[in-house]
Parts: sequence; C-alpha cells; structure tokens
Amino acid sequence: MSRRYFRRWVVGAIALFSICVVLFLSAPSVAQVPIPGLNQATVAPPPPGVRRIGELETAEVRFDGDVLFTIAAPTVRDRNAPGDRIPVELRAELIQSNLRRILNNALENRRSAPEVVSIGVARLNNELVISARLGQSQRTTRILTITDADSDYHQLPPETLAENWRGILQTQMNQAIRERTYAALIGQLQAAAWIALKVLAASTLMFLGQTLLARQRRSLQRQLTSLTVETAPNPPDRLLPLLPNLRPEFFLKQRLKLIRLVRYLLIWGQIALWLYTVALILGLFPATRGWSSQVYGLPLLWVAVWFGTGLVNQVADLALDRIRVFWEQNNLVKFDDVQRKTLRIGTTIEVLRSLKTVLIYLTRIVVILSSFGVPISSILAVGGFLALAISLGSQNLVKDIINGLLIVWEDQYAIGDVVEIEPYAGMVENLNLRVTQLRNAEGRLITIPNSTITKVANLTRTWSRVDLELWVDITADPDRVLGLLAELSEAFYTDAAWQAKTLAPPEVLGIDQITASGLLVRIWIKTQPGQQWAVAREFRRRALNALAANGIPIGRLHQQLHLVQQGNGKLRHEFGE
Repeated sequence: MSRRYFRRWVVGAIALFSICVVLFLSAPSVAQVPIPGLNQATVAPPPPGVRRIGELETAEVRFDGDVLFTIAAPTVRDRNAPGDRIPVELRAELIQSNLRRILNNALENRRSAPEVVSIGVARLNNELVISARLGQSQRTTRILTITDADSDYHQLPPETLAENWRGILQTQMNQAIRERTYAALIGQLQAAAWIALKVLAASTLMFLGQTLLARQRRSLQRQLTSLTVETAPNPPDRLLPLLPNLRPEFFLKQRLKLIRLVRYLLIWGQIALWLYTVALILGLFPATRGWSSQVYGLPLLWVAVWFGTGLVNQVADLALDRIRVFWEQNNLVKFDDVQRKTLRIGTTIEVLRSLKTVLIYLTRIVVILSSFGVPISSILAVGGFLALAISLGSQNLVKDIINGLLIVWEDQYAIGDVVEIEPYAGMVENLNLRVTQLRNAEGRLITIPNSTITKVANLTRTWSRVDLELWVDITADPDRVLGLLAELSEAFYTDAAWQAKTLAPPEVLGIDQITASGLLVRIWIKTQPGQQWAVAREFRRRALNALAANGIPIGRLHQQLHLVQQGNGKLRHEFGE
C-alpha cells in the first residue's frame, strides 16, 4: 500500500473515531428520552451539594466547617415552582442559620463567661422538634423539625433519630462556645505561630537544598558544555565516529535530569507545605474552618494534579533514558551495525518522549476540567470535534505527523545522519513527528515540515563511499599511473590510523575519460558511515604527493595556437587542441 493511500486511511480513521465519540459519548441521558405513555415533566438537575435518590433529596448540615448530619426532603423537580415543598438546600441553610444565631446569642458580650446552651427534644403539634435554651431562660429557639423524609432516609424511628441529632448538636455547640473564649483564642494564636515557625524552618531547609542543587546543576552544565566543545566535529566531519566519546555526555545529562527531578520535588513540596500550612492554620480558628476545607479541596487537588503529572513526566524521562541504555546493551532489535543502532534508538526514544509529554499534559487538562464539574464525556466530545476539525482543516499537520511516523518506522534517517533533502543538505539535528531540522556546513539550522519530504538521500546509512576523480596529464603513461595509485591504495589501507575508517581497500577502477584536459582516473573507497570526507581529503593529499614525487603532472587543458596568413597578408590566430 502506497504512502498516499496510507495517509488517506489514517485521516479517515481519525474522522470516523471523532464522529463515534461525538455520537456515543454525548448521547442524551435516559431521563431525556421520550417514552410513550409517561408524563414527560421537566426534571431539572439538583443544585451543587444536593444528592437526589429517587423521590428524596439529601443535603449536609455544616457548622464551623464540620458536617453534623444529613437531612432529607421530598424531591423538588422544578426549583422555580416548588409548590408546597421546601427544597432540601433551603432547609439545610435555615438549620445552619439557626445554629449561628444561637451561638451569637450565647457569646454576646460574654466571651469570658458565655451562656450555657442546652439542646432538647420536644413534641409540638405531633412533630418532634429539636430546640435550644440559653442559660435559665424559659424561651427556646427552634433548630429543626424531624420529618418523615429524615426517618425514611436514615431508616430509624423519629425518636431515635432526634436523640442522635440532639447529642451531636449539644457536643458541637459546647465545642463552638469553648473555642470562641478569650483563653481559647490565645491558645489558637500560639498554635498558629508555632506551626508557622516550624514551616518557615522547613521552607528554609528546602530553599537551601534548591540553592545547592542549582549550584551543582550549573557546575554540571559547564562540564557538559566543555565536553560538547571538545567532541564537536568541524564541518563537514561526521558525528558518528565520536559516539563512544559521547557516553560521558550522556551520563552528565542523566545527572542533570536527576538534579532537575529532585529540585522539582523540592519546589512542589514547598508549595504543598505552604498550602497545607494555610489550611491547618485556618482550621485552628472556628470562624475560618470552612475556608480550611476549601483549601483542602480544589486548590490542593490542582496542586496535586500539577505536581503528579509533572513528576510522572520527569520520572518517565529518566525511565526512557534507562530503556535506551538497556536497549543498547541487550540488542533487543537487530540493526545493521552498532552506529546505526545508536542513531535509531536515540531517534525512537526522542519520538516516544514527545508522545509521552503530550499524553501526560492532556491527562492533566482533562483532570483539572473534570474538577470544575465538566463531564469527561463532554471533554471527549469536544476533543472529538477538535480532532475532526484538525483532520479536515489542518491536513498538512496530519500529513506531517503521518510522514514523521513513516520516517521513524522505516528508518529513513535518524538524528546524527547526514542527508540531502532537496534543495537542502546537512546533519539531522532534531527529528520529531512534525518537522526535521538540519544543520548545514555554514551552521544554519534548516527546519523542514515532514509532509514536504518526498525524496531523501542518506549519505551515512550503514556505510559510505568516496567517489574520487583524479585528473592526470594526457602525456602521462596510463599503466604507470594506475600502478602508482594501486600501490598508494594498498599503503593507505594498511595504515592503522585510516584502516579503522575504511571497510575495504581502495579500488582503482581505471581511466574513465580521455579529454584535452587529461586522463580521468576514478577511485572508490568504501568507508565507515560519515568518514568519506576525511578519507577523501587524506587520499587526495597522498595522491598529489605521490604524483609529484614521480614526475607525473596533474591534468591541464592542452591547446595550440595557429597563426594563419590571410590573402591580404594579415595574420590571424586560431586555437586548437
């Protein structure tokens, strides 16, 4: 199957998947599907904090940031027209308002010696009522009434449920009054100051740790820079012969990543510690205890998600580096040679690193959006629409990604290869699913979208070749020239310094052309990948010295000047070979 049809299949599959996501994940809920014969009254979803269970709705009663108990009420299907039913959230708010009013009355102008609050249960008009009495007063304040919905939800008799709730309210009210006395306030302030001092000390230690790690990171970065400068080849030399020397650079990068991971843990640990401290101090004071639960809620969740995904990203980077080392050492996949294996593994790991980063960040976005109450099905539906829009409106981007996958899977070239992608040529410095970046001999970084790459000439795949053309003078003895070059080729191959860079002795193919410029002798030298330029330079130097030492001139254009006398006695000149 050709690449063009493969692209069409992939684009079609993306579009089909997007349509399926939109159709099946964003389908209407069961309550919205019309069923013949049933009354189709509009049922609005319950408000936040309300849980609907059939014909009952429940809500929590909170006081000083703590959940006291759960009350129930008949379901109100339309909040705008509740009829004679009281929504459960309004009933919970009324109970909480009664508790705050009783507490304020007990503390009014008497924080040093507040009134004693007594919680009791009485039956009024055939209803069980929980009420409060301040000190010796004969007047009571109603807190709530036990309803049949409460009894049905908790599966308890009204009398038992009333007594349970009375005990909870009495305990909570006594605690609220104690925590608001002057002596308790002083104790709370002292506890908050002690917590702040301990957190400040811990934060200082974390900051010092970050400073030391930053200093070590700068030192390693300088070592890595100096190592890179020492091992950097001069254009157009190749990087492949230097791969053994890059192992120290690899381990330096590993240490840098480990330091970056530890600094990441310290920074986010410090942020989490500060949030936890704020929530802890707010929880000490009864007036701010409700805010404490809010800090423990979404902000802490967002920090945890951000920290968790970032930590997974950092650990995954280290894991990919370990996989790369394990892959190189255990030959999990057979390659043509060691150098090719190193290039291919490096390119594959970089592509996997990019995919990993995209997946982790998408997961972060989905989790944070879901914390705002956005359903995951809606997020996926929007993602499906976006995928469909990208597949239709940004076809070049899809083509870039598909072509990038094909380049990696087919091993057309890898990072470190020298390639020709018309009209550009250079060493592949970066390769991902969207673009290929080349560094040419002038040091320019050339970025090429993968979708525009149709033909590639890889100059360093498996092995390379020197195609050397040597011109000698037309008057030279051909047999002598060929014999001299054969001796030179044998001596060149036996030289240990250059034998490691060649795969076979140079081949003197013979005379390819005879022109006025001389004799063209062609020589082929099969070399290690990327060594053809260095080998060609050295062989040319030796050939030039050998020819000069044996009195064989290099090729030059031979022309003759003819003077012809014309009929008028004037001379004219003509050039000939």
